[in-house]
Amino acid sequence: MSLPSNAALTPGSLILVTGANGFLGTHVVDQLLHYGFRVRGTVRDTTKNAWIKDHFQQKYGADKFELVEAKNLGVEGALDEAVKGCDGVMHVASDLSFSPDPNIVVNNAVNFTTVALNSAAKEASVKRFVLTSSSAAAVPGTLNEPYDLTQDSWATQQIKAAWAPPPYEEGRMVIVYAASKAQAEQAMWKFVEDRKPRFQANAVLPDFICGSPYNLEKQGYGPSNGALVALWNKNDFFKVLYPQWMIDVKDTAALHVAALIAPDAKNERIFGFAHNKTWTDWIARLKKMYPRHDFPDPPENEGVDMANVVGRDRAEGLLKWLGKDGWRPMEESMKEVCDTLVV
Repeated sequence: MSLPSNAALTPGSLILVTGANGFLGTHVVDQLLHYGFRVRGTVRDTTKNAWIKDHFQQKYGADKFELVEAKNLGVEGALDEAVKGCDGVMHVASDLSFSPDPNIVVNNAVNFTTVALNSAAKEASVKRFVLTSSSAAAVPGTLNEPYDLTQDSWATQQIKAAWAPPPYEEGRMVIVYAASKAQAEQAMWKFVEDRKPRFQANAVLPDFICGSPYNLEKQGYGPSNGALVALWNKNDFFKVLYPQWMIDVKDTAALHVAALIAPDAKNERIFGFAHNKTWTDWIARLKKMYPRHDFPDPPENEGVDMANVVGRDRAEGLLKWLGKDGWRPMEESMKEVCDTLVV
């Protein structure tokens, strides 16, 4: 698929992608290559992740993708070499350990982001910087009450709760993850305000990401899909995630491309909120899709996320600008995952 004629970057431009081996990272790499960009992906271990290099070079050509090692993204200068000659940076990597300790997860996420920004600012060729943030950075965690989700929305209460005194018990892990995404993104916007870099910066905030992993054998299902797998297996772990919105993984990757090249996307938060999701609704849909499978009962009095996502139409418009039809249907994403579970 060709790029829009008014794209801010041209085909053949070199894009750095951190976390290129992750559930989302591989899809971002694939979308960039699909649109004609060259990609340099970072991983902590190039030997362990050699399959990524082999796959993308075979699919798109040996001169289109390279894999480089960045063992610790929290060390200043970790990306100085990797970013050389790059026209854009996609900072996808984050701390996905889901530790309940904010001193680990939040500090890592902020450090990773700051290090990536510092390296990008040193390289004169960088014109665009895109951060993978999350809905968790913006939503207040309120159910059954209408609220507006805007460019100025932040997960203030989750940040406060994440940094409450110890003990850091398992029940805090989702809140700490939300705080890590919020504070990493806030660090980026503070960097932009204080340093006024030559590049344009944008953040993509997807909600629950669903869809097929790029390589299930090598990557597993990914964080969000893991909750759907737990539901399929009647494991109550799925209930740790509250009602929220969802988006397909390929749409999420495409929004990253749009954030990178849309000429009017400048210092913008792009909300990947495709469809409203509750487990109650999903279980009803799944029962129709897989009538022979035994699903758990939905959570009692689950509630619903009643967000008025002010930027939702804007995000879908960016997908259409890229030549897509709009949001991918919810059932297609669910089916991609669940078909792998059918025995």
